[in-house]
Amino acid sequence: MGVQSKGHIDLRVKRSQAAIRSAVVSLLSEKPTQDITAKDVAERALINKKTFYAHYPSVRAVLQEIENDAVSEVSGIVESGDVSTPDGLSKVLSQLKGLASDGATAFGALARTPARMLLSERLRRELSGHLGGLSAVSSQLSASLSSRVSCAVEFAAGGIVSLLASWLFGERVMSEDELSQAVIQSVRSCLGAVRSMATAPTGDANCA
Repeated sequence: MGVQSKGHIDLRVKRSQAAIRSAVVSLLSEKPTQDITAKDVAERALINKKTFYAHYPSVRAVLQEIENDAVSEVSGIVESGDVSTPDGLSKVLSQLKGLASDGATAFGALARTPARMLLSERLRRELSGHLGGLSAVSSQLSASLSSRVSCAVEFAAGGIVSLLASWLFGERVMSEDELSQAVIQSVRSCLGAVRSMATAPTGDANCA
């Protein structure tokens, strides 16, 4: 038996992994994540369980990889665009809308399944970290204010992601311009609240 080339083996690996990922996405529309087994995936992907475990330790690991790719796709669009102006944000939103409608992408694939809720939570955490770093006063906050600032950022991030998700997944009808204005206003309100907390007298900053 001849020796297989590395390129041939790599292509076979990629095909197996693609089949496994596709099978997981397909099964997500039929049953809860926790009910999907390696056997289910193997049967749907037309492979055996041994092949599945040669590539992934669990079904959750497959989903985690797809989620990571989806978040990277979104981050790539956001980071390459200008989200500081309404026009720039509108263009980014248009690209995100295209991403969500493209089933060949990780984000688009998950957008068609109940797993989009998990994806929304991942995006909320990503945005919370980003918003926390946007404010020039964030590094000057005292320990007594940190929890209140964190709450403000989490609240804003949750609201923005919820709005974006409902729009991207077709649950809310708005134009890119209308959505960009709403998102920018939310970000400005969040940063304004953070700055107010940082500059407020100590007595006024304490929680009621």
